Formats: sequence, C-alpha cells, structure tokens
Amino acid sequence: MSVLQIEQLRRQLREKFPAAHRAPAPEEPTPQAAPLEFSAGHLSEIISPRHSAGASLVISELLEQKRDLPLALVDGRDTFDPASYGNEKCHHLIWLRCSKTEQALKCTDLLLSDGNLPLVILDLHLVSERELRQIPTALWHRLKIQARDSGATLVAMTPRALVPTPHRRLTLGGRFTLDHLELTKPTLQLHQSESQQLAGKA
Repeated sequence: MSVLQIEQLRRQLREKFPAAHRAPAPEEPTPQAAPLEFSAGHLSEIISPRHSAGASLVISELLEQKRDLPLALVDGRDTFDPASYGNEKCHHLIWLRCSKTEQALKCTDLLLSDGNLPLVILDLHLVSERELRQIPTALWHRLKIQARDSGATLVAMTPRALVPTPHRRLTLGGRFTLDHLELTKPTLQLHQSESQQLAGKA
C-alpha cells in the first residue's frame, strides 16, 4: 500500500469516526481538600449527624497532621479502633477509653487543666440523646475557659449542635458506604454554618 493510499485511508477513518480521532481533553487536576485547621485556645464543634457521615475520616485527618507534641482523643463510647489507622498515625496519640459521658467530660477537663497537649478531641458523636441532655451548659463554658487559658485546641465531635457558641462549627455531610473502602482517601464533606463564619470574623 502506497503512502498516498494510507493517507487516504486515514482521512476516511477520521471522517467516519471523528470522536475516535479527537484530541483528548487535558486532565483537570483533582481538587485537594483544605486541611482541617482549628484555632488554638478555642472550642470548636464538628457535628456528625449519622454514623456514616465521616467522623472517622476527621480523626484520621487530624492524626495525619504533623505536631511536636501528642494529641489526645477522649473516646466517649470506647469505639475507636487504632488498628484501622495504623501504628504510624497512632504513634503520637494519647487514647482515653471511656464508657460513660461523665467520665469523658472529666478526662477532658483534666487534660485541659494540665495544659501540656496542643489538641484534645472529645468524641461524643455516638452518645445517646438522653446522656447528651444531661450535660450542663455551664460545663461547656468551663471547657471553653480552660482551652483559652491553656492555649489548647479543643474539638468536640457531637451528633447535633450541642456546644453553645463554639468558635467554629462544622457539619459532616458525607454518606459513606462499604464501597468507599476501595478509595485511597475519600473526600470529607464539611459544611460551616453562616453564623459561625460571622462569629469567626468578629
């Protein structure tokens, strides 16, 4: 087959199958989620309204962040599974296993009073509504003052808006299933309330 015949064949194929010969569109870079950041000396709240909303991804994200000092996880329902995160992530983790809400709140109080940890996570997102209603508002104000005085970052994970006037309030909007386990790192879906955005600017 001559060169002329080959060119003619190519032209015919391009005319018959234009989509197959279209130049591929440049790949758009995958957007990277902004790292979770909370202000030191303040109490912030992350709401996880469902078990599948992504609370474990939040903990994983915070464990991955580099710090000079350990962080503390006050596990309000003793449901944290360190094997799911690996030794490298949990190497600088202080894990306090609690079975009662009162116990978890006392542990958080003591950690903030000690003032030697830069980040304390109070995980109450699996606590029953009955127990949540028993937490006095005055206790949240006390924890706010302790976070301010110690300079620590306190993040409370709750199933609904529970903390009065937190410095920052985020709501998890994910609906993760078993299929998401195949992903290297599912993207967190976080929503910040407008009232909190305004409070952060004040």
